[in-house]
Amino acid sequence: MPLSYKLQHLPASPGIYLMKDIHGDIIYVGKAKNLKRRVRSYFQKNQHHSKKVQRMVFNIADLEIRLVETELDALLLECRLIQEIHPHYNRIMNYYQNYAYVDFGQTGPLLTPMPTKTSFGPFRQYKQLPQILTILTETYLFPDTNSVTYKMIQQQLPDVEMIPLSERLANCQSFFAGQQTNFFSLLEERISYSAQQQNFEHAQLLKEQLELCLNFYHYIQQRQQFCRQKQLILKLPVTTEKQKIYFIAYGTIVKTLILKNDEPVLFPRGNFSSQPLQKEDVDPLDILRSYYARYYKERTSANSS
Repeated sequence: MPLSYKLQHLPASPGIYLMKDIHGDIIYVGKAKNLKRRVRSYFQKNQHHSKKVQRMVFNIADLEIRLVETELDALLLECRLIQEIHPHYNRIMNYYQNYAYVDFGQTGPLLTPMPTKTSFGPFRQYKQLPQILTILTETYLFPDTNSVTYKMIQQQLPDVEMIPLSERLANCQSFFAGQQTNFFSLLEERISYSAQQQNFEHAQLLKEQLELCLNFYHYIQQRQQFCRQKQLILKLPVTTEKQKIYFIAYGTIVKTLILKNDEPVLFPRGNFSSQPLQKEDVDPLDILRSYYARYYKERTSANSS
């Protein structure tokens, strides 16, 4: 069936699309709430298309679609297929094998590809993660701190060295556990010192580092809170009369049902338990957690209005 015919007969429903080259190899996997609108957009002249998208479109010889019931289904299926197929033009979620754990030695935090009994994670191996480890290492004056930086921070935080190394390590571990830590107050002290010395450029840099670390810390807390929930129910419309019910336990979908809007919803029985997070679980978990948070926010807003 020609590609032009497929493009003309795309459904306006949720699903995923698989772009193929002349050899039949899948070069890109995407998801859409409306397949017709999304897929056709690639083939319309658009000056906002990146060079990467333009190259991909040039290499598309065929197209396959798979219909699903909701946008969330499309997101999760897209993620799973990217992890399985590793399409050339997909970047996000394609390299989950490189996600890292944070472990601790006597010199401070370090990245490791494999988990240990004392490690935290896994986390996406973004550029920010090594940067966060450097900020923590320097703020706590761990032994791996650069000698020049060490002297500078001694001036900013003269009392840090008085804190036993074991206590500094424990506070650093608390950061990656999403628990109470003195790290942020120490970083605030560094900002205050730089401002008092009228080194406003460095104070601004530290403020940006503080924001980076806060965002990551809050992400850890939100992920952990979501994974501790024993019973969560997510309801998404399928038609005007029916809805799809997602039963979530400890961050995992344990069952789904399609019910009429007025049918009672009861959480299924079962011995559900929390399982250690694996690298391939990170992206699906973040998709589900973000989607549920958006759903809860919309539901709360609707009930209060």
